[in-house]
Formats: sequence, C-alpha cells, structure tokens
Amino acid sequence: MRIPAGAGRRFAATAIRRLVPWLFCYLSPLLMLILLFFFVYAVLFLIPKYIVRDIETQGSNLCGRVVAIFTTGDRDDWKQADDQKLYGKYMDLDRSWLNRFMDQEELDNSRVHHHEGNAAREEATVKEVWGRFYEKDSGIPAERSQVKQHSVSWALLAAVDRVLGDPVITGLPGRRPNPEEHFRKLEPKLKWRDFELYYRRSWTERSGKDGNGGAEKKTIIYRHRIRLLTEVESYEAEKITYHWETKRHYRRDPGSGSTEEAVYPVFTGLKQQGPYFKRLRSLLAEHQLVKDSDLELVINLAMNYDEEFKYNISLISGNLTELFQDTENTTYPGADPEGRYHWPTGRYTTVTSGYGWRIHPVLGGLRFHKGIDIAVPGGTPVLAAWDGRVILAGWVEGYGKTVIIDHGRYRTLYAHLMSLEVDPGQEVRLGELIGRADSTGLSTGNHLHFEIRSGAGETDYHDPLALYGAMPGREAENP
Repeated sequence: MRIPAGAGRRFAATAIRRLVPWLFCYLSPLLMLILLFFFVYAVLFLIPKYIVRDIETQGSNLCGRVVAIFTTGDRDDWKQADDQKLYGKYMDLDRSWLNRFMDQEELDNSRVHHHEGNAAREEATVKEVWGRFYEKDSGIPAERSQVKQHSVSWALLAAVDRVLGDPVITGLPGRRPNPEEHFRKLEPKLKWRDFELYYRRSWTERSGKDGNGGAEKKTIIYRHRIRLLTEVESYEAEKITYHWETKRHYRRDPGSGSTEEAVYPVFTGLKQQGPYFKRLRSLLAEHQLVKDSDLELVINLAMNYDEEFKYNISLISGNLTELFQDTENTTYPGADPEGRYHWPTGRYTTVTSGYGWRIHPVLGGLRFHKGIDIAVPGGTPVLAAWDGRVILAGWVEGYGKTVIIDHGRYRTLYAHLMSLEVDPGQEVRLGELIGRADSTGLSTGNHLHFEIRSGAGETDYHDPLALYGAMPGREAENP
C-alpha cells in the first residue's frame, strides 16, 4: 500500500512534537547533572593548575612555585598574589614543623657525643663509625627522615582550604582559608625512644721498623645518643607503629687479639592501624562533609597539587587502597601458608631495593619502603606466592595495575604490572600465573614491587627476604 507523501510528513511532525517534550522531561535532569559535574570539575581541578614555575635559583634569589588555589582569573577579586601568600603560609607551617627535627646530613656528619681511648678521634662522625654496618640503601634514619612522610603537606592544607573555604562548596560568601587551624587539627602526635649507639675496638700495635719493638695497646670507644620513632597518630591512620631491634656486632681475631664491638638499631617492622584518615574525616565532618566522596575529593586535589604528596599518600603511606576496598578483613578459609613461599618472579632474583629505609629513587632522602623491588624485563610472568584467593585485581593509585592475594595468615601484593591474569574472588595455586610485570603507576622502570602483609583491621608489613629465609619447608621451584 502506498502512503501519500503528505501523510508521511504529518506523521513525522506529530512524532517529533510528542518526542521533544518527552526527551526534555526525562533527559534535562541528566544533562543538568552532566553540566554540574563538568562545572565543579573545572573549578576544582582544571582552574587550579598549580605549577607555573618550578623552584629555581637565580643569583641569590630563590623563586618559588607559582600556584593557583582559589583564584579563577584576572577578573576575580581573589588575585594570584593572594594565592601566593597563602602558599607561603602552607610552606612555612610544613617547614617549621620539620625543622624541629634533625635532618639526615646533620646526623650523618655529627661528631660523636662521647669518645675515649688512646686511639679515639675527637672529629669522628656518626656515619663514619656506624654507617658501615648498614647496607648502601639503609643507614640510621635521622629524626626528620622518620617523620617526613607523616608531615602535613602544604598540598593537603591547600586542598582542605580549597574545599572548606570556597563559596562554591560551602555556600558562604568569600574565601575562608584557615591554614593554622587546619594544621593544628591534623598535626601528627609522635612518640620516641632514646637509643645509645656504641662502638669499641681494641688491638695491639708494635713499634719498630719491622714490628719487633715494644707492644702498645690501642683502644677506641664511641657513644652517641639518638631518637627512634616508635608511634605516630596522624591524619592518615589511628596509629602507626615502628619496630626496632638492637643489633650487636662482635668480632675477635684470635691471632692478633684484636676485638671489635658495635651496638646499633635495625628496623624490623611497620604496622598501620585504622580507622584510616579518621582525623581528616573529623575535620571535614565539622563542616557537614561526611561522605567518602568528600574525603576522596580532598585527597585527589592534594595529589593534583603536588607530586611528592602523591608519592607519599599512595606508595609510602599505603592507606589509600582502604578508602575504596577493605583488604585487611579477608576471609580466605585455606590453611596458613606452609614452608617458604614461591618466589614471584621465577629465575629473576635481583632485588634492587630492599625492605626498610632506602634512598627514594624519585623524591630523594631516606624513606620507608614497605616491600622489595625485583628487577625484571617487561612482560615477565608474576606468580602467586602461596595458595590463596584474589581479593584485588585492578588499578591502584601509585601502584598501577596491582594484585592482592589473601593466603589466610598473610596477604601478598604485586604492583606495577603490565597485565592482570586473574579476577577478584578467583582461587589460585602456589606458582600460578597472576600477571605480567611492567612499570605502571608511579615507577621509574620495569620491576615488580612485592609486599607481604598480615593483620585484621590493620596492616603489618613484613620483610619478604627475611620471611623467605626464616620459613624453611617444602621447596617449590624457589631460587
């Protein structure tokens, strides 16, 4: 049957007249939400492009970063100069707090507090006497190195002010930054223990050209007091506990009768206990911001402001994962791991960065490393350490593509992967392929970052090398 052209046009016109109001009625709220999202995103993330000029030295003048925190352009009443002044306050608060503590260079070059013996040197330094007992990436971390990762970063203060002090968010007139008060509420509470470094060496020297003359007893004794951080209450965790052991070195040469003794601290473990970000949540709650999304907004803003904060909060602090998924209260019913674990990278066994204090490859300075880095070519198969169940397989800020497996007593984490070969909830066997190594996330090259964790409602980090060596048992193609 042939439909007249006029009838077709009338039908189409009628359909359009009925469809347009329907689309407007149902789609306009969605369009408004999309527009609102892009408006808020632009105000919070696109406008505050923070670094215009990195710190550089010109003659005797130090030029700092140019930042945008509140300003939205030349027509804004809040000018770039206002943001620059505010940035200076943030930096002063952070710097003045850190300056309370001895830095690494000062500790390393400090003259030993107490010296005695006929061969002792008054100018002997801490690093000269005790530094040789540590590996190259370790050493005695100075007070500032120990507290640095817990400081209230300028970027976090800027993000808090940006959210709590901006009329777009609060609905109140004018900008209302309050850095001093926010710093006071987020400032870490620290507990320390005193530790005395000790060194003694004695030997016999003979005079004469051929060493046939008289014998003279030589002695060196050094003592030096330092402080070790044992507990932190911070904005990121309810309690962070550092464990140290006293290491005693003794060596005697029966032939010459010389002896050498040393006492120094060795870091053995770190435990982080929740609830995480409690103090930061409490500060936001004072302004009726109680959703997880409010907390995530502040943290994401701070990471957008400063790369160092991004490293600290995602890789060094390590609590960011718990915002999105509980990996601590796992329920794998399998038996506790028996024997040594399966080495996760097969024949690749070179550890480029160990567990504990190390010189950070990006930020510099001694920072705590919660696992080990194993050098591998890109695409290297990554294997499950024990039998277990996958509790996370996806992207984690800082870690890149990541797998976490629950083994009952322990949890293992494999980071910076190229691909994920398992899914959450999947059960895996010891030595099974779970991913392939790469350099995703905050990484400087191909490697596997490997962690061993334990604890319910908390995360206790273990040294994978020490645990591997301390658990003799069944062999399973381990190196």
